[in-house]
Amino acid sequence: TDRFQTALKYGTEGNIVHLNGMRELATPTRSNAGCIPIPPAIIAVRPEVQTIIHVHPISVMAVGGLKSGLLPLSQAAFFLYDQVSRESYDFTYEGSFESSLQKGFSNGKRAMLLNHHGMYAVGRDAAEAFFVAKHVTQACDVQVNTLAMAGGNMDNVILPDAKMLEAQYKDMMLSTDYSYDGSREWSGLLRELSRKAPDYNL
Repeated sequence: TDRFQTALKYGTEGNIVHLNGMRELATPTRSNAGCIPIPPAIIAVRPEVQTIIHVHPISVMAVGGLKSGLLPLSQAAFFLYDQVSRESYDFTYEGSFESSLQKGFSNGKRAMLLNHHGMYAVGRDAAEAFFVAKHVTQACDVQVNTLAMAGGNMDNVILPDAKMLEAQYKDMMLSTDYSYDGSREWSGLLRELSRKAPDYNL
């Protein structure tokens, strides 16, 4: 729970927002200043987005180092068909980086792989963004394991063709049996969080 107690909240103008509503200019001594402009840049082209998750799972960093990027090797990857953009991240936060993020998310993409670094996942709420981030991670986990078992030989890997993937994705999005937005899992995740960290909700 210490992590929740020390979490920082920022306004879109770059100020730290304290629990009492007071605002303090963010400085590099306490904040990762390079990250602060990212959410406003994405939301500017995707106003429906309310949550942005940026994480660095090991398998996502590994897949981000492959020329092929994310491959359709699991159901998690099928759900993400044509939904993940790519950024040739060079570990700098220059102005062009924000423009690149906007380009990657401007056409409705749900996630972005950053080369060698991690990912951004977006959603209309926290549930959806978490759902997307979980499935990007799961898809990358499966890809790393599949390629390892195949010895890196793609001849040993079953890759569905684009026609099959398009049909599968359409079927998943139109299905009434399941929701691909995290809404069915979210309440259970919050109950689990409440048991493990009852004081998380400040």
